[in-house]
Amino acid sequence: MHNSDINKFKKIVGSKNVITDKKDMEKYLKEWRGIYTGIAGAIIKPKSTKEVSNILKYSHEKNISCIPQGGNTGLVGGQIPFNKNHVVISLERLSKIREINNVNQTITVEAGLILYNLQKICEENNLLFPLSLASEGSCSVGGNIATNAGGVAVLHYGNTRELVMGLEIVLPDGSVVNNLKTLIKDNTGYSLKDLFVGSEGTLGVITAATLKVFPKPKKIYTALVSVNSPKESIKILNYIKNNFSIPLTAFELMNNFSIELVKRHINDILIPIKKFKWLILIEFSSNEGSKDEEDKIENILNKILNQNLAKDIFIAQSLKQSKNIWNIRESISEAQKKEGGSIKNDISIPIEDISKFINSAIKISNEEIPGSRCVVFGHIGDGNIHFNISQPVKANRDKFLKKEKNLRKKIINLTLDLKGSISAEHGIGLARKNDLKKYKKEDVEIFKSIKRSFDPKNIMNPGKVIDI
Repeated sequence: MHNSDINKFKKIVGSKNVITDKKDMEKYLKEWRGIYTGIAGAIIKPKSTKEVSNILKYSHEKNISCIPQGGNTGLVGGQIPFNKNHVVISLERLSKIREINNVNQTITVEAGLILYNLQKICEENNLLFPLSLASEGSCSVGGNIATNAGGVAVLHYGNTRELVMGLEIVLPDGSVVNNLKTLIKDNTGYSLKDLFVGSEGTLGVITAATLKVFPKPKKIYTALVSVNSPKESIKILNYIKNNFSIPLTAFELMNNFSIELVKRHINDILIPIKKFKWLILIEFSSNEGSKDEEDKIENILNKILNQNLAKDIFIAQSLKQSKNIWNIRESISEAQKKEGGSIKNDISIPIEDISKFINSAIKISNEEIPGSRCVVFGHIGDGNIHFNISQPVKANRDKFLKKEKNLRKKIINLTLDLKGSISAEHGIGLARKNDLKKYKKEDVEIFKSIKRSFDPKNIMNPGKVIDI
């Protein structure tokens, strides 16, 4: 990259918003787990859609590749650049709320807005934006959309895709497409927004979005339930769905070892159930918040206990207890990180086969890497399981990670045998690109055609998801 290019970018966004110092660039070039560390010619931080447009217009003319980046919380390397002639377009300065529409129940925001800040703004307006992730304190709305983030509330509200009504997009040549609609029905040809949701920055830059919001629940009921096996958790899930009308908004499964890691590494978290093999976090959300509803919830949980589907149940009696329960679940990834090397599997399985998958995957892990410690948790209500393997105690991290290829191959084959998906919510990025190419050949050819149509020069996040 030439100095003239850097100077042009400085004219577009201001000198202080073009970072070229290696030390200052570090936080944009290293992903959360430390597996991918990249290089780039510059980090560019625009503050408006017009500035993004001008960056891409110039980059398109000069064939400079651009990597869009939100909060840099992705887990598959999709947001990391690997070429000194590439630039990162950080959207962190595009963080405005453009409109809150209580009648339409929508909110229009810029892509760099932190998810937690969006949640708080909605809460202050007596609304709910239901997307919730462990990384919500640092991930951005644009990144959530670009990866079609899932999270803990998918069971009731759906993935990010279901929450997006319209997008503002800057195409690779700098053209701006304003598709910020609040219409529930719009059957006028191809759905452009759906092409960009989950596109991982390979087709253009999402700069703003119109999102669905919901009435803020008057009362949230949270409980922990201990069971002997994942099979019992599926029975409980089906029992609640078939016999209960209050919305079930979360149903999270966690194995004993994942909780042990939280106890070992995370301070100020209490585990209210002492003996268990598996825990389920259950949450109901109510727009009434009546004593009658509270009694109904206690009643159905007691029925689960009396039918021997569960071993023990703890119902949160305060907001503090509810937050503590959620902290258990949301601290698992951070706790596992402190145990050394880990092999991540973000997969989805038909709900009826979750128990079969978990039992088989644990067996495979122990056969491939004796002493493996399986960290199993996830959104069991929608079939999304995070099946992670921590290195054996005192094992060499690098030697452990070298065994990932063979182990993942067997886990993937098991997943596909059960008609599951090799990436449920984290996306493809760099980490899963070869898996996508190998196991979804026909889809990849269609993806390539779409990519060529939008980005014939291949300047948008090249080398991620697919190669053209």
